[in-house]
Amino acid sequence: MTAALLVTIDTEEEGLWGGRFPASGNTVANLRGIPRFQALCDEFSVRPTYLVDTPVAMDDYGADLLGGLQSSGRAEVGAHLHPWCTPPGNEDSSPRDSYLCNLDPGLQRAKLETLVDQITRRCGRRPTSFRAGRYGLGTAAARILVELGFTVDSSVIPFSDFSSEGGPDFSSANWRPYRMAADNILKSDPAGELLEIPVGVGFSRRDFESAWRWRQWASRPHLARFRMVGLMDRLGISHRIKLSPEQADAGEMLTLIGHCVARGSPCVVLMFHSSSLVPGFSPYVPTSRRLEDFFAQLRSVFERCIGDWGMAAPTLSDFALEFSSRAP
Repeated sequence: MTAALLVTIDTEEEGLWGGRFPASGNTVANLRGIPRFQALCDEFSVRPTYLVDTPVAMDDYGADLLGGLQSSGRAEVGAHLHPWCTPPGNEDSSPRDSYLCNLDPGLQRAKLETLVDQITRRCGRRPTSFRAGRYGLGTAAARILVELGFTVDSSVIPFSDFSSEGGPDFSSANWRPYRMAADNILKSDPAGELLEIPVGVGFSRRDFESAWRWRQWASRPHLARFRMVGLMDRLGISHRIKLSPEQADAGEMLTLIGHCVARGSPCVVLMFHSSSLVPGFSPYVPTSRRLEDFFAQLRSVFERCIGDWGMAAPTLSDFALEFSSRAP
């Protein structure tokens, strides 16, 4: 099985970096940046997965654009649930309740059913891939996803801990794909019905686990005044890399991809937010100049991975299908 580069986009509304989670009034003007990005993907035969939330699914332009890309076989439309703007419930969310895993299981189910119905009606096909907003997946939601026909999730983000904000702790998460146990989203079970493909996160050194332990040690409160994490980053001892053009340059992303493939991972997941495709809609791409650099970094990654290394670039669900058919 050729190693795969899985390109995923959290396709969503603007204005999500101010600490507010409004239930209504959300805009999706950033979707006008998708055609340029899709053209780049088409050039390299990359089939991205657009993980779509309620404001996007209910937008006429967004639904027509993404539904058309999916029906033509050029992309997949998956689901991306933002609890604060997906019915039922019409109140702005607190930071804690912006994580799906913190809601009552009955409400989680109702919101997931709503989103599945919206995407199916508006984009033409029932979604089978998922990523929770703010990576807020829990055991209850994972079980519901299976019941709703999802085959693959990409909500786990390794070497990350959001517990201080009320979110999940992924410190012990596997960074390779695994079948998720029914009683623990971080536990592997060969009989699990949901394939987890974690977001691409690792370190500049190949021994990710050792680098993570060093980073956790350096993050202890009594070492904060020494700024040990920053020092270790600069020295390359535990420089954390997220496979995203929002937070890493092409060299860093290719280093991470190389480490993952060398250590036997069958795929890596690149992700970013749709709001980074138009200047001024995300903190990662504030200007037109930064947007050009953003696209240049993506092009460099595609040229090396697809052109030089011969990596495949299927959608999440297509990769999951192939992975399942070849798994022992």
